[in-house]
Amino acid sequence: MTRPGPTVHDGPATPGAPAGPVTAPATHAQERAWLASRLAHDPPTYCAVDEFPLHASVTADDLVHALHVVMDRHEPLRTVLRLVDGRLRQEVHPHPQPQIDVLDLSTHDPGARAEERRALRARLARAFDPHRAPQWRAAVLDLGEGSWAVVLAAHHTVYDTASGLNMHAELTELCAAAEEGRAPRLPRLPFGYGTHARRERARAGTEGGAPAAAHWRTRLAGLPPVHTVPLDRPRPPARTFAGAEVRTALPAGVTTPLARAARHHGTRPVMLFLAAWTALLHHHSGADDLAVGLPVAGREDPATRSMIGTFVNMRVLRTDLSGDPDGTELVRRTTTAVRADEPYDIPFQHLVELLPAPRLPGVPPLYQLAFNHTTAGDLGPPVASCEEDLLLDVAGPGVRLVYDAALFDRSTADTLLADYLRLLSALLDAPATPLSALLPATAPRRTPRPAPTAPPAPTGPRDAAEERVAAVWRTLLGTGTVDVHEDFFTAGGHSLQALRLLARLAPQHGGGPTLRTFFADPTVAGLATALKRTPPGRTAWR
Repeated sequence: MTRPGPTVHDGPATPGAPAGPVTAPATHAQERAWLASRLAHDPPTYCAVDEFPLHASVTADDLVHALHVVMDRHEPLRTVLRLVDGRLRQEVHPHPQPQIDVLDLSTHDPGARAEERRALRARLARAFDPHRAPQWRAAVLDLGEGSWAVVLAAHHTVYDTASGLNMHAELTELCAAAEEGRAPRLPRLPFGYGTHARRERARAGTEGGAPAAAHWRTRLAGLPPVHTVPLDRPRPPARTFAGAEVRTALPAGVTTPLARAARHHGTRPVMLFLAAWTALLHHHSGADDLAVGLPVAGREDPATRSMIGTFVNMRVLRTDLSGDPDGTELVRRTTTAVRADEPYDIPFQHLVELLPAPRLPGVPPLYQLAFNHTTAGDLGPPVASCEEDLLLDVAGPGVRLVYDAALFDRSTADTLLADYLRLLSALLDAPATPLSALLPATAPRRTPRPAPTAPPAPTGPRDAAEERVAAVWRTLLGTGTVDVHEDFFTAGGHSLQALRLLARLAPQHGGGPTLRTFFADPTVAGLATALKRTPPGRTAWR
């Protein structure tokens, strides 16, 4: 059977396109994913693995061809990110060569097939070479009798949850077109991801973001700089990003009462999961004013909804739990708060710069507690990295608590997860119950206090290396005098400025410290010491 060629609507594969890579600014979502993956202890944490079932009278070659068609259509699947003068940029290649394996599992028994799939997902999810495109790999599985599956692993800098839905839809249509011998009917892409990135940057430089800025200044005014959920150990002065998790299944039979309760409250089931999470945090912290980080799709522009790429933004949900509300009132407050914030999307990096919130050593800015929910799929493999203190992740029938291993013991995580499930059931069964009665009272826990130490006296640069660091520091932060012991982030710096700081210093030294090393001691003194110890040729961002 003759297979129709790809219909491409964007990117360098169009006629007359440059033969070499094309560059564009990185999007805000790419910056966040790239930074997080560089600081992670477990690179596969930042790799999405999806499996797409397909049913058609096609061949393995047809499916390999279909993957190439999708890659040709979507720029992120041909992209690698590079730092240029401390700024992250996309490098879009015209014809990268992805790894696509073909496996015949048609004769395997169910047990052997499941084991092969588990091993395959682990192999595909290994770390990507950050300097080579593409940042994805796949396998085509022949399951026999016209049943196929495509397993795809992609770095979060080029792929998000919504991308998986679009990928599956396009592969399904390409298979149908191949089977029927016709041209595929794929969604039109009005512009490419690089154009989206340029438009995003242009919007940030205009007054179009003023309403959002005004909303968030009001919404988050007086936000507590750090939560009061008790820790098992004092918070270290620098974030370690080392995480662990506990997981379990949602209670049997929860789906029907959850859907019924959502209809009763006039909301979506996710709001009940979220309300139960904020109620748990309130129960353990005693705080009435809570900030929770929520990932949002970031696809407000209708033209982006058919794209494959990463668009996810983080939003800060501020919840009021004062007055001991009952479950019904808690769900109402949660839903109202989420809806009130929806029209005011703003890149999280800009939000951090916008708000004059104090930066505390070792504390993630604006929120340290997070929530994530996906209706389908599974939780994926265990993680070993954590960007927040606590993250509750609900995916399909599973739920897990990811926690900062420097702050919490596993026993505490087990308790929190068990309490969450009890509280969710109570919220569904007895929504008129006040929060104070949804869980039995427990003995209060307290965060251990570190031994008091006197802060070092303010000290100016003491040698040539510290003076060079201080000079760049002053330029980036717009400060006059510099204390060599002051924390870069407490002084008002943010992660992207840290990249620029390292990039400006690296040429003078033939290399530079790693980003993770800088986060461990983000001071002039620490950076100067790291620079002296860095072997020649080591780049600051590896």
